[in-house]
Amino acid sequence: MTETYRFRVEKLIRDKLPAIMRASGLRVFERTLEPGDFIKSLEAKLAEEAAEVAAAGDREERLDELADVMEVVLALARAHDFTPAELEARRLAKRQARGGFDARVYNAAVEADEGCPALAYYLARPEAYPRL
Repeated sequence: MTETYRFRVEKLIRDKLPAIMRASGLRVFERTLEPGDFIKSLEAKLAEEAAEVAAAGDREERLDELADVMEVVLALARAHDFTPAELEARRLAKRQARGGFDARVYNAAVEADEGCPALAYYLARPEAYPRL
């Protein structure tokens, strides 16, 4: 008797993958997500793909992973009823107002005296900005 193996996947996959997987001999147990679950799954997929960018070993792998990140970002934009043009316009506006990442600036810490209006932002986010 042949042993059957089943593996838990529990993640969002690209549309054509079930057919590709079936063609390779796998049995696939997929379902279509409701809008709220779809957005949550896209958010999880974005984190997964970002981690894969960080772990990429060479130029081609990094390019593939960055393309995956863009696909997820565009899907998230569409899920929130944003067009790619709106997303790009907002990206450019933020770049104009705050800059990009071209100068490679890294902020190690900030400091503020009591009464500084910007202090409230950091105090409200202790998990992101722990006090030193």
